[in-house]
Amino acid sequence: MTAAGTVIASGLGVLACLSALTRWLRVSQREHYAAGSCAVALGRWVRFRPLNSALAAVIVGGLALAAVAAVAEDEALAAWGAGASAAATCVFPWPMRVVGRPRLRLTRRARTLAAVGLGVSGLAAAGLAAAGSGLATALAAAAAAAPGIIDAAAAVLAPLERRLLERHRRRAAARLARVGPFVIAVTGSWGKTSTKNHVRDLLTGMAAVAASPASFNNTAGLSRTLNDHLPDGTEVLVVEMGMYRPGEIREMCSWIRPDVAVITAVGPMHLERAGSMERIAAAKAEILERARTAVLWVDDQRLDELSRSAPVPTVMRVGAEGGRGLDVEVAEAGGEVIIRAGGSEIGRVGADSGVHPANVGCAVAAALAYGAAPDRIGPRLAALGPPPHRATASLSPAGVLVMDDTFNSNPAGAIRAVGDLARRVDGRRVVVTPGIVELGSEQRRANVDLARAVISSGAELVIVGRINRRSLLEGAGGEAVTATDRTAARDWVRDHLGDGDGVLWENDLPDHYP
Repeated sequence: MTAAGTVIASGLGVLACLSALTRWLRVSQREHYAAGSCAVALGRWVRFRPLNSALAAVIVGGLALAAVAAVAEDEALAAWGAGASAAATCVFPWPMRVVGRPRLRLTRRARTLAAVGLGVSGLAAAGLAAAGSGLATALAAAAAAAPGIIDAAAAVLAPLERRLLERHRRRAAARLARVGPFVIAVTGSWGKTSTKNHVRDLLTGMAAVAASPASFNNTAGLSRTLNDHLPDGTEVLVVEMGMYRPGEIREMCSWIRPDVAVITAVGPMHLERAGSMERIAAAKAEILERARTAVLWVDDQRLDELSRSAPVPTVMRVGAEGGRGLDVEVAEAGGEVIIRAGGSEIGRVGADSGVHPANVGCAVAAALAYGAAPDRIGPRLAALGPPPHRATASLSPAGVLVMDDTFNSNPAGAIRAVGDLARRVDGRRVVVTPGIVELGSEQRRANVDLARAVISSGAELVIVGRINRRSLLEGAGGEAVTATDRTAARDWVRDHLGDGDGVLWENDLPDHYP
């Protein structure tokens, strides 16, 4: 029995190592391979899923029992302890899947991190086994340490990854210099992708335009954009620049110098990492340091103040409130969005088009800054639409209006989408959401406000997961349905909605959030 128990415990240890390393490698990839991201995710699962505290106790207790048994030379007890720890690690944290959503992509960087993680785990297990812990205990310990091993490997590999990226960046910079396009760069806490796409669509046909795909908005993504998606003869390049940390946009602008720099908004997205709204605003403003023209949405108080001190030759002020020296004015009237420049109407966009007026206004200003004629811009406005998964609408076979806003992660846009659902659907209305994350100290308040907006609009709220459940329930006054995951929420919607009803899928989170 002792030998068989040791073999079983060792087998569980191997399975635990493979499953844990795969699970945490997927988390690291989703979080841009940032060192410490696995530890942050682990903390969330223990905090919001009480069962994981019990599983963690089994993992640690089993290892402690195995260590004590090894000293006492009790192989059977050691096998029990190691086996229990490994078995708990196989499902920890519950119910995060090993192969989940989004799936792990075996890129070159992921393969490198996996190799280092496996190597460290193997060496640690071998060392512990040689020290007398026994193979089963050593494997169980290595599996339990997987989040820390992946975080440490990501930190160790970071300098190498920066060197490899620098080669692609230099090639991209050389490509940009050879083609020599007029560069329009867009940043903002929200609205980046939509505004970038609007600029591209407004200028297509007036000039040879290239734009960064999807949300390719960091150094790696922009390097790939220029190396793979910048044809010879491109006259205008429109790029999106994201901010994961202060200084990141400044670094990108050092080799992609914008002729026109657009800031759409300053909001609490990534407040968890940045620490304060002032730091977010300063990080976004880095895009102006090398630009010749700034386009700013000045209904945002911080951007209004920045417009008066921006270090650029020309500032174009865009807003929805007249009488404040606006270069481009956006007004909503009669179910339409009216765009004016210099006091004259350029064109209109339907309110049901799904586009955000602020994004359209900023895009028009950027096109005008390039030199596009207003009378050529106007006819193109009616054809503008949102990117996929941002306030797009379709009708299901059952006659339910489905609004997909799952790529939206900002509080203002979420509340606006709730209002759009109320305006477009007379029947039963449902909003499905896990809430909004990475808002730091603002997260609770933002989710309370979102839930209140849902209830006050006459819609029902379905809360997905646990991460924001408490604050959403608070805002809804307890009037909400809770679903363990997106699949359960989808099943509830199918069972309860029919012809003439509507559902808004507001934000979506990968399954490494509890």
